[in-house]
Amino acid sequence: MNKIEGLEFHIKSQDYFGTLATVLSLSRQNLEMGADKKQIVKVLEYAEKQLIYLQENYEIVKNH
Repeated sequence: MNKIEGLEFHIKSQDYFGTLATVLSLSRQNLEMGADKKQIVKVLEYAEKQLIYLQENYEIVKNH
């Protein structure tokens, strides 16, 4: 599964925002524990690219 397919999976599962929140939370926790900042930067850059993809390709619609 490539990166876009992984993102599409989360979108179809309607759990992308929860997944993003988890990535951000783990990054914050790792920073607090003094983890390698280069690795955290890579994770945050990946999340940023996914958000840009979502912005360019999707529209958020409120659930009923």
